Amino acid sequence: MCGIAGIHNTKVNTEELKNIANNTIDLLHHRGPDDNGYKILTQVNSNKTLFVHTRLSIVDLSSAGKQPMTDTSEDYWITFNGEIYNFLEIKKKLLGLGIKFKSNSDTEVILESYKIWGLKAFEEFIGMWSLAIWDKKKDELLLSRDRLGIKPLYYAIHNESIIFASEPKAIINLLPGKRQLNPNALTDYFSFRQVLGEETFFSDVFSLEPGNHLIIKDGKIKKIQYWDLPIVDVKNDFSEEELKDELDELLSSSVKYRMISDVPLGSFLSGGLDSSILVYNMSNFTNDPIKTYTIGFDGEGYNEFSYALEVSKFLGTDHSQEILSAEDYLNLFSKMIQYKDSPLAVPNEIALHKLSKSLKEHITVVLSGEGADELFGGYGRIFRSSYDYQRLESGNLNKDFLKNLNMKYKSLTFKSDLDHFLDQYSYISVFDQKKLIKDEVLNKISNRLNNRKFITPLWNRLNNLSYLDKMIWFFQKVHLQGLLNRLDTASMSASVEARVPFVDHRLIEFFNKVPSKYKMKWIDKKSKSKAANLNSDQISENLDITKYILRENYKKNLPTSISSRKKVGFPVPLSNWLSGPLKNHAQEKLLSDSSRTKEIFKRAGVEKALRDVGQDVKSGLKVWMMLNLEEWMNIYDIDSP
Repeated sequence: MCGIAGIHNTKVNTEELKNIANNTIDLLHHRGPDDNGYKILTQVNSNKTLFVHTRLSIVDLSSAGKQPMTDTSEDYWITFNGEIYNFLEIKKKLLGLGIKFKSNSDTEVILESYKIWGLKAFEEFIGMWSLAIWDKKKDELLLSRDRLGIKPLYYAIHNESIIFASEPKAIINLLPGKRQLNPNALTDYFSFRQVLGEETFFSDVFSLEPGNHLIIKDGKIKKIQYWDLPIVDVKNDFSEEELKDELDELLSSSVKYRMISDVPLGSFLSGGLDSSILVYNMSNFTNDPIKTYTIGFDGEGYNEFSYALEVSKFLGTDHSQEILSAEDYLNLFSKMIQYKDSPLAVPNEIALHKLSKSLKEHITVVLSGEGADELFGGYGRIFRSSYDYQRLESGNLNKDFLKNLNMKYKSLTFKSDLDHFLDQYSYISVFDQKKLIKDEVLNKISNRLNNRKFITPLWNRLNNLSYLDKMIWFFQKVHLQGLLNRLDTASMSASVEARVPFVDHRLIEFFNKVPSKYKMKWIDKKSKSKAANLNSDQISENLDITKYILRENYKKNLPTSISSRKKVGFPVPLSNWLSGPLKNHAQEKLLSDSSRTKEIFKRAGVEKALRDVGQDVKSGLKVWMMLNLEEWMNIYDIDSP
């Protein structure tokens, strides 16, 4: 796990490239504090390529694993961030072909695999990665990102050069002129808490999308999508026992792979279903107590300590817990935005960073449960809303049903299932965005609201699926990206490698073949009829079971109180803080004459959101997101669009 960066096809002289390399190492030091290095390579056209690496040593701690790394011929060079968990199996194949190795690292296995098999080598890899490979013979640069986008990779094009890095800060540092806000990012952020697709908050910096290669040759850039999220095959049917057997095999394999490490490891343990299942599976591969960690906040409903302790005692883990105060939260707020180079996606990113800093004192690798909700149907209130839409479309609307729908929806008129989905999925609705964002800014992004240009083609690929299956697939394709990015930032800012066993492409490829009836299930035969006149909020986890096959398979291995728990999420007392200890801070930041966002937001809209914080959860989130944008624009000296 590391930080990588580089410049390809540059005319910058060697001395200046050395300065750039050293500055970049400083910027990415938190991603790799154990070692660093750089290499300046001369291309066929006499231009230069710079590779930079900061190392967090996980596998093969010796100097033989140092990067940038080359092969014996020095015709191939690599800078790599990530882990290839099955590298020993691949290495065995290569040894059989007569390949000799000088290290015990997965980096060398990637390089030698690429030399033998080219791009087909990536089909063999089980893991997470962002990397660059320079092929001197072809005079060609390859950038690659793993199938699911677990590890980040950004790039920019300046003149005829391409600049790439694990974090935007290492790129924007090399771009001339004043940094510009990408106006399209505004509505993406308020709708989805992240910028969708390849765009970022910086107008001239892009994200390489998951499952893609970039090949740069002769000044031309070619993008190749080598993997995509499979679409549910509705024709497939399985018995419940077949699914349980496959789940056992795949998840066990995934966890075992992610416990490969030459440094101490542990796991996040919230006390929820997903992290508890991970820790149970980890316990099957070690005789030592697993180190587990949880964090929460003061106040009822804002921590899960009792559940985490229950699982810890049941599985015999070495458990630690931590409380984050409002003061600590505020002190870390700006720092986390600097680590991420963008407004934060969710309030709990700061808590994850704080917990990662604490656990770094004992371990360097931590397992996390991201991906289980997306894969197995865990977002009950949203996913079950497909049932609301189904009944609306049927036209069978009695008085009780309409009353309950009116409690949930501002409007009962939707042109399509996509319209209904965006109504449910958007964090700040388009209606509320229009009340908050100034007209002159809206005019620049009006065709971007809810980013239908990106979303509609994805949705149209799913026409043969049920609405519920469409929702689950979309969460895997889009929503998961925000969670993985959050985890990478929070953990790597503390020099900790986070691994996600549920985000294994083998698991996803199999369970995307599984009908949704095994992911969300009615409790019994009477439940569906009881639900007929209720809205999805009233139904979810009261009359149905989310993540059914996951719960059912592991209920024998966990306390009943854990296997049957409702989803809690990771709540942060934003409304309490913003109407209490952080109230003055929010007002000063957003209403002062020096505010960067005063040219973006309507003052009346900001004032109303501040007034409503204590009464309306959405207003607390809205204020928090505006504070994020304000702080980010200040840090990077960015003016309104």
